[in-house]
Amino acid sequence: MKRSKKLLTILLALVLMSTLVLSGCGQDTTSSSGKKYLRLAKDVELASMDQHIATDELSFETIAATIEGLYSLDKDGNIIPAIALSDEASDDGLTYTFKLREDAKWSNGEPVTANDFVYSWRRLVDPNTASEYNFIMDVAGVSNASKIAAGELPKEELGVEAIDEHTLKVTLERPTPYFRTLTTFASFFPLNEKFVTEKGDKYALDSDSLLSNGPFKMVEWNKGYGYKLDKNPDYYDANKVKIDGLEFRIIKDSQTAALKFESNELDVVKLSSELVDKYKSQSSFAQVNSGFLWYMSFNHETEIFGSLNARKAFSHAINKEHIANKILNDGSVAADFIVPKELATGPDGKDFRETAETYAKYDKELALEYWNKAKSELGKDSFEVEILFDDAEAVKKMAEFIQAELETNLPGLTVKLKAQPKKNRLELMREGSFEAGITRWGPDYADPLTYLELFLSDGSQNTPNYVSEEYDKLVFDSSRGELAGDPEGRWEAMKQAESVLLEKDAAVSPLYQSGYAFLINPKVKGIESHTVGTPYIYKNVEIGE
Repeated sequence: MKRSKKLLTILLALVLMSTLVLSGCGQDTTSSSGKKYLRLAKDVELASMDQHIATDELSFETIAATIEGLYSLDKDGNIIPAIALSDEASDDGLTYTFKLREDAKWSNGEPVTANDFVYSWRRLVDPNTASEYNFIMDVAGVSNASKIAAGELPKEELGVEAIDEHTLKVTLERPTPYFRTLTTFASFFPLNEKFVTEKGDKYALDSDSLLSNGPFKMVEWNKGYGYKLDKNPDYYDANKVKIDGLEFRIIKDSQTAALKFESNELDVVKLSSELVDKYKSQSSFAQVNSGFLWYMSFNHETEIFGSLNARKAFSHAINKEHIANKILNDGSVAADFIVPKELATGPDGKDFRETAETYAKYDKELALEYWNKAKSELGKDSFEVEILFDDAEAVKKMAEFIQAELETNLPGLTVKLKAQPKKNRLELMREGSFEAGITRWGPDYADPLTYLELFLSDGSQNTPNYVSEEYDKLVFDSSRGELAGDPEGRWEAMKQAESVLLEKDAAVSPLYQSGYAFLINPKVKGIESHTVGTPYIYKNVEIGE
């Protein structure tokens, strides 16, 4: 899922890190009832409101509008109290004791308690839940998480305990510098055990099978069309919520959404690349940075991508600047790296990318050199490769450009394209039923490990089937090994790991770091944008007259 400096701005004078601050005159945002709703267009459907089943950006965004965890984020990406008022950490960094606020309630009137976190965290790692995000509890370092997820221990052995109704104790297996930040991510949010149990298999399938403890609650969910969130009167901080709710409308065609914006039917619309030039001079135009990193995954178990020279040839043969600046045209930047810009700051106070190297640069001559070596090594002059990708229009255009680049710069190569709905594409890649695939990852927490751990030999997200003892050791040492408590040492180890992944082994080929272009009603201010964790926070939105 993805989220440092985050920018979403209309006027340069109003630029703030990770915040949309929009002001001035503009469109009518009132509904027919006279209430003020922020009306947003989304180009994908809401996949899940179950925080342990959800894996996509929109689901996490919506869940975070309705449920709060121990901590949340301010406009600058700093953690701030939410359900937890404070915490105390032991000197060895292995025990955290959280003091929970006593005025937090669920939307059915029941109090939010420490047991709601215990139940939720156990549910996340329970193999019966089959959460694709169960690994993140082990990333957080919570005691016994990996063994429980593997079915080796009962979930009751997880290192989380309710001392009393408003005191939560968490035990870690190792010091985890980013542990507090991880608690702002939806997977770590609480759940009301009684309610979830009563709903059973129907939990989170419609607006009636959901509870909220956050600023908004879902009141309508018309699947395929949109959904509506109303201000939650039971929210402990409800007096700071200035709007009556959020209306999400599913409009997959960007042109249609833009026309509805122009006719005052929408307040927030993401623009496709072909519309950017039309609107970029308007006061309603805004761009936001994203932590999403797109890359080409090579299946190392296939004949061609078992060859290091072939992987290196592909990595150098694609003009990524053209993809970012011409095809996308939305603020995206070419990526010669796997750890994105503005993700995390090191012990030297500098962004990871400021001191790390770059790799896999566009170089046609170098690509041809590696390609000729691959052909000689494999004893063939011609190859056919199929590239798998999402069936979204922008991704299709990118895939077609990549096809042309590869066939032009690597003589004897024929590239076939296979477009699939995102869900199908993900499944095929997880099964290993692909040769090359265009995919992406969004950061879950503000540390390079959120990307580097994707490619561990035994990792659940390791779609390239990449195996490297050297890489595994560098990542292990910097996450839970001998360097875990050494800030400078682990930072250098993570730089080395990226070098092994991209330079030495060319395990995958980075393409670009996403940016987004929007139309925003100038009356709207206070939408907070984050490159890590929850992509957008709406609690502080205000709509002017």
